[in-house]
Amino acid sequence: MGIHDDVAHTSLDFDPHFIIEPENVVRAMFYGLGADGTVGANKNSIKIIGEETDSHVQGYFVYDSKKSGSQTVSHLRFGPEPIRSAYLIQSANFIGCHQFNFLEKTDVLQHAAPGCVFLLNSPFGPDEVWSRLPTRAQKQIIEKKMRFFTIDAYHVARENGMGSRINTIMQTCFFAISGVLPRDEAVAQIKKAIEKTYGRKGEEVVRKNFEAVDQTLAHLREVQIPASVNGVALPPIISPKAPEFLQKVTAQMMAGLGDTLPVSAMPVDGTYPSGTTKWEKRNISQEIPVWMPDICTQCGMCALVCPHSVIRAKIYTEKDAADAPATFKSAPLRGKDVPEGTRYALQVFAEDCTGCALCVSVCPVKHKEKAGLRAINMEDKAPILDGEIANIEFYEKLAGAIPATVDYTMAKDMQYLDPLFEFFWRMRRVWRNAVYQNCQPDVRRSDAGRECHRLLLNLWREPSDHAVVEKCGRTRAGVVELAF
Repeated sequence: MGIHDDVAHTSLDFDPHFIIEPENVVRAMFYGLGADGTVGANKNSIKIIGEETDSHVQGYFVYDSKKSGSQTVSHLRFGPEPIRSAYLIQSANFIGCHQFNFLEKTDVLQHAAPGCVFLLNSPFGPDEVWSRLPTRAQKQIIEKKMRFFTIDAYHVARENGMGSRINTIMQTCFFAISGVLPRDEAVAQIKKAIEKTYGRKGEEVVRKNFEAVDQTLAHLREVQIPASVNGVALPPIISPKAPEFLQKVTAQMMAGLGDTLPVSAMPVDGTYPSGTTKWEKRNISQEIPVWMPDICTQCGMCALVCPHSVIRAKIYTEKDAADAPATFKSAPLRGKDVPEGTRYALQVFAEDCTGCALCVSVCPVKHKEKAGLRAINMEDKAPILDGEIANIEFYEKLAGAIPATVDYTMAKDMQYLDPLFEFFWRMRRVWRNAVYQNCQPDVRRSDAGRECHRLLLNLWREPSDHAVVEKCGRTRAGVVELAF
């Protein structure tokens, strides 16, 4: 049962619409983002309901290998009798979507039961949010006669100094709407769980969470559902330019429909194409780095430190950028003996950025007139996203013109190399493993019967406590060349 085996024909047909969920069980699904605290908050919810009421509880959490920054789905059940449902929720009477852009890629409401309550974390207010929904979601809300609530949880989190941690905010909304516990009692139990969970991190962290809980209900709004549909069209899950395999297989996985793929869709020899991450535009950050070319020294530290290779640099000539978009930024290339008309461009791949802000923290340039600003700064993504997408398309077509003076053993010149790992691969982890396992004093050449690949690693911290000392005898920061 389950996976459709159309090769060996070992699977049994079943009716996916056959539902055996008991009516007296509260069935709640929560779509969250890895590391935003959704799973932890739902575990606390189970403990609160299981300990403070007579209800039996069950929780199951689905998340993939990308973990932090990927989609998580929490399946929670509460009922008066022991729950032995060894399957995911198929008919939910409460659905919480903690990321607005999930509606564009995943059919979040496909398991909604008639009369389901829908809670959405949205940057748009109750008067605007309906017109911003995809047409598919609007039709489901109207046809299933759902109740619709919205809150800008990130706004509440920022006001209380919690950054992107929206877990306690959305948890408070759930208890306020669902009625599993009286509202005052639910708030008291949430605060008790906060003290238990975050108490070891200090009183300040606990206080911020308490304030977020207190302010949540003032920002929670119910949306009046109109009778007409006026939503936006769904964008393609993956670019039409992507290879066929990604269109048929990987796109289904991105949409959360990987379990519906038949066995015949898998490669016969078990191989899987590489370099596919550039096609998955997760678009998960609220803020992205914005470059200030006028004060930038072009040191390349932001491109070097970015763990996902989101920040790219390129040198080009003015004549190659005659048709550049109006929002495309560049600056004259700095340095000695630079040919006239040579430009430097730094491009942030906005849809792939996770908003970690490491680039800002490592930037050595400080604005002389505006305190707190550097040559690269985090700003709201929504107003500039469309312009950045056009900039990226132009940047990728832009022909590079690398001067002869560029030295790839220097950190400032490494930024012009194409990354070997990009986007949601964790370069920090690769860096540690690569140095420990592969850093050897001699380099294997192509005449050894295999192709030689170079990986230049800049040890921008002193490696005195690292295995690189033992492997290469290096005791100072610098560039190490690895071959594999």
